Amino acid sequence: GPVTCSSFCLAPIKQWYQRRVRAELADQEFEDGHYARPEDGVLIHGLYLDSASWDDEKNLLGDAREGVMNPPMPLMHLLPDPDYSEEGEPLYDCPLYKTGERAGTLSTTGHSTNFVIKCFLPTDQPREHWIAKGTALLCQLNQ
Repeated sequence: GPVTCSSFCLAPIKQWYQRRVRAELADQEFEDGHYARPEDGVLIHGLYLDSASWDDEKNLLGDAREGVMNPPMPLMHLLPDPDYSEEGEPLYDCPLYKTGERAGTLSTTGHSTNFVIKCFLPTDQPREHWIAKGTALLCQLNQ
């Protein structure tokens, strides 16, 4: 007979898919004071950068500015892409954490409970540059 898969079986597949999203700055037109709803994915705002800044002129990740601890990230379009390949354009697979502590207990997936997803951000620096700085996105700032 046919093979069936319970929701328990599908959970790891869904988590894998959800953790591989590509982040793009939302380049949508305003409609009545709001951004247009994208065909696929979601628009998010309210994230903060840690150990980096966003270069509005170049539209890519930049080094942290002096005296600015956690600048806000511009509106982003999170777009799941199951066929995504890291080959080609220079991107940093930036971890997104719930808090700046970057600590949590290990879940059954092997990730910290503080880890949310990886967001692929455009950059003109090698990946190692951002790893050495500890660059990450944060959902909320520490008190």
